[in-house]
Amino acid sequence: MKVAIITSMSFIILAIIVILALLLIIKHVRLIVKYNRLFKYLYNYLNVITSARYGNFNSKAEDGVDALTIQLSRNTNALLESIQDRNMMINENIEREKQSQNIKQDFITSLAHDLKVPIIAQDNTYDLFLNNSFGELNEKQISAIKNLKISNNDLKNLIIDLLDAQKLDTRDFEINYEDTNINELIQEVINQTQSILTIRNKKIHFEANKENITYPLDKFLIKRVLNNLISNAIFYGKNSENIEIILNASKNYIKLSVIDEGDGINEENINNLFNKYYTSAKKYSNIGIGLGLYIANKIALAHNGKLSAKNNKDKGACFTIELPIKNL
Repeated sequence: MKVAIITSMSFIILAIIVILALLLIIKHVRLIVKYNRLFKYLYNYLNVITSARYGNFNSKAEDGVDALTIQLSRNTNALLESIQDRNMMINENIEREKQSQNIKQDFITSLAHDLKVPIIAQDNTYDLFLNNSFGELNEKQISAIKNLKISNNDLKNLIIDLLDAQKLDTRDFEINYEDTNINELIQEVINQTQSILTIRNKKIHFEANKENITYPLDKFLIKRVLNNLISNAIFYGKNSENIEIILNASKNYIKLSVIDEGDGINEENINNLFNKYYTSAKKYSNIGIGLGLYIANKIALAHNGKLSAKNNKDKGACFTIELPIKNL
């Protein structure tokens, strides 16, 4: 009898243990299933966020596993849709701005081409007057025509810079490297500006490099830079008759500096001198609207070089173009 009772109790205890074990297993299975669903949800959510980080806002977060994650998914999807809508609006605005900009550029190009021919013809006419082709002029007449020639030269530079700036906005400069004698290049530019130098009572001091080596560069574009820097020194190096050009050259680089003895540059403007249309930099912009130095800097960068500006210790400003030597 006692044995039977003990056996029955043992069976009951065992049954209770089994039931408890089953309940525990069921609970853990439910937790495993829940956490498995949560893991899959978080994995999907992470992929959606990663895609959005790289600009793909089309992926959507799946529904969550509970009230909190469901709300998180809905809020995230609403945010992605809002960002996508804003991007579409921004892209539409950018496209309209591009169209407007193209219209402006076409107008500027057309206007510049139309103005270029009469300005050059006018400049040639002034030269004929100064050469006494229409009879001898008195001093007042000569002075007046020289001043007209200076103004006309400013207009001509304006047209050239407008056309070059338009090219820069549509494509980069095409660099045509050729072996160039730097001494001869500098002297050519000095000779080309001699008439303006004479009118402005300026003198350029340049000591040629003794080695007289040729370097590979785009001769036309570098002359364009040097012309601009010399013009700045001529027009804005006030209270000074002297402009100095210094050439430092080695096997690895060329460094050309144009130095004037004027009033120098406002320190606040130095970092912005080479920005397009930077009006505060008018004093050192060849045409007064910030294109000359902008173009010169673009040419330097196209050669993998740089253009810099600084004030001299005593007075005046120094502009330097530094170019690495390219192996042809």
